[in-house]
Amino acid sequence: MNIPRIFFKNLVMSIFIAAIVFGVTCPGYPFGVRPTGTKSGDVQLDIPFLLKGWYPSASRITITMFTTPAHERVTNIIYGCDDENTDCRNCDGKYAPMPVIFGNQWNDNPGFELASTNTAFCKKYIGKTIRAPYHTACWYILFRDGEKRAAKGEYFDAKSGNVLLYRVHFGDMQFLHSMGSRDGEPASVTKANIMMWAEFTYKLATEQMPRDVIPEQSDIKGMKEIFAGQGRTAQQIFLRNDGTYHRDFPNVALGSLLHMIQDSFTLSHTERGEPSGGKCPGTDHYSPGKIRTFHSYAHQDKDKHKEADLQHAVDINVTSVPPTAVDVGRALRTYVDSRAPWENVKHYLDCVFDLEDPAAGAGPGKDFQPD
Repeated sequence: MNIPRIFFKNLVMSIFIAAIVFGVTCPGYPFGVRPTGTKSGDVQLDIPFLLKGWYPSASRITITMFTTPAHERVTNIIYGCDDENTDCRNCDGKYAPMPVIFGNQWNDNPGFELASTNTAFCKKYIGKTIRAPYHTACWYILFRDGEKRAAKGEYFDAKSGNVLLYRVHFGDMQFLHSMGSRDGEPASVTKANIMMWAEFTYKLATEQMPRDVIPEQSDIKGMKEIFAGQGRTAQQIFLRNDGTYHRDFPNVALGSLLHMIQDSFTLSHTERGEPSGGKCPGTDHYSPGKIRTFHSYAHQDKDKHKEADLQHAVDINVTSVPPTAVDVGRALRTYVDSRAPWENVKHYLDCVFDLEDPAAGAGPGKDFQPD
């Protein structure tokens, strides 16, 4: 008997969803999935073979995002976890508060309402809020759709009408990962976007800006272009009607800021020079190596990017010459705890994201070009 292709495809999708939803879950791991440990200390998640065949690149990226709690680990270390004697990937809230972890994951997995789609499978989810692990198969298909279209040169911004998932991974909001939005983007433009988001999230984290602010109506330069015509408040953008962390919303914003800082120390996202040993002007904090270039994702080799994002790659950023992502995260916490004015923090982060050449164009990076 011939089974219609669409029926078989939907069956595999259902198996994929079951594997995610009915597995042992943990809200502190990316998208609420607790990975399975291996003897080597790595983690793994089995995705149906046929699904990998249909969506090879997205399979690799999604497996990495589901099973490699790199950001969660670094964030827990920032909050005092002893990485030498403790498994800092745990997500029980003992170290980093769960709202911080949620915000830390938001940069990779922002909730969004699907208004329309050119993917047949996801049409039934129009009008629903998509955020993995809820409607995971649709999330997966949309990610792959965005990846394919970006590789062909399509650009996703507010004017394109595409959802946040496309924009944060393949479009104008790649600055959330300390990356250029497209090849050739000057480093000064990427840094300006990073500083824009830093101001937004820091002010939310310290309640110097109300959570009901509509970003495009704020006085933060650049927000009007990023959120043009959205009309949603900061709380609505981050929480999408999920009240789990409503009471501790400032920490959600802080988690997003920490994610962006952490990514700026990741080899597949930026190329940094060696730290000079000097301190950031007007502070007691040592300055990181200057950023030589920001990378952009669309034309990177996906496997090479994945390898650089894996758990062992984060070790480099934790144990390399200080200041590391952990050191900067701890410094930022002192500013947040003291409710320091944004202008003070701005000077410090301007140093953290100091550029070697403001005109340097973004690209895949010499170590991440396809062979």
